[in-house]
Amino acid sequence: MWKVGTGTNISISQYIWIPDYVNGRLLSSFGNLQCDKVAELISSNEREWNKELIVNTFPADVAELILRIPLSMEPHEDFLAWSGELTSVFSVRSSYKLLQSLDPTAYALHNIYRDFNRKLWQTKIPSKMKIFIWKISWNYIASKVNMYNRRLVNNRLCPRCGGDDKTLNHLFRECPVSAEIWRMLPEVDLASFTNTEFSDWLTMVVASFSLEKSGTFCIALWSIWGNRNSCIHDKSNRSSNEIVSFIYSYNQDLEGIRTNISKNPSVNRKWRNPPGSGLKINFDGAFDVRREVSAAGVVVRDSRGNILLSSADIHKGVHTAFAAEALACRRATQIALNMKEESIIIEGDSLTVIKKCQNTD
Repeated sequence: MWKVGTGTNISISQYIWIPDYVNGRLLSSFGNLQCDKVAELISSNEREWNKELIVNTFPADVAELILRIPLSMEPHEDFLAWSGELTSVFSVRSSYKLLQSLDPTAYALHNIYRDFNRKLWQTKIPSKMKIFIWKISWNYIASKVNMYNRRLVNNRLCPRCGGDDKTLNHLFRECPVSAEIWRMLPEVDLASFTNTEFSDWLTMVVASFSLEKSGTFCIALWSIWGNRNSCIHDKSNRSSNEIVSFIYSYNQDLEGIRTNISKNPSVNRKWRNPPGSGLKINFDGAFDVRREVSAAGVVVRDSRGNILLSSADIHKGVHTAFAAEALACRRATQIALNMKEESIIIEGDSLTVIKKCQNTD
């Protein structure tokens, strides 16, 4: 989608430039316009939309959408941006949402996989384990069979028992070492999970177990993989008893860490003074979605915390919380430029706006 700067490079009828316009392009001509450029709709001297011209030219719903588009105080070149994110930067997440909006059934996960993903990321284990479990759910690991299929090894024999390691089922379920580990973990009862496909078995177990049991189950899978790697790379092989002892010990360590964290009271983050003789400008935006009104608050403090200046502004016709925060940030930036100090920190709580401001592309 085109982002409006001067508007001189954007065709009114042929380009996509109006956010939330369902038809994308207008694809029609308008007799009372001298040319087909967005620049004609802007009062260039005031950097505002020519409301009267827009209202008299376009249908009411289109005119409202155009008047919502914010214009920068300083003119800049028009540019193309990704409309799926507020930051205008492409992301895989936003493209997935776009595909879902086109055909929700084609890209939706089955309920069991949705439950699996939700449970996995809620489980209280280290992130490296969660990522590992997610990878094996899609068979994204360097197992013997995967490496054999890519001709990276000349056999697919299990390094622990010498059996045919033709699927992940053998590695994590059927190998005598793995099977013995599951028998020695009574709290992880897998008898009722008889799925033949490994991915189905894995997702069903995680989705069905409690968070605590899922954690133990995932630690066991991670330990089995670690032992398999030790057999290949270090030529060392731990017994099932040793692996189970490690699983229990690791679980206890995690529980101890969680207990210590819960005992430590949370520390409220306080305002921090700017270094030296510098100034700090804090901004914040508030947004009323029903009335489409926002408020922008700005406070300037010196290194001792003394308030030097404060500002509050009301903006009408604001349609998103992002726009409200962006307007507050713009006001803070204007104040900083007017103060002409050498050292000024601008601080806000909107990560999306901050990242957008820090992006130099």
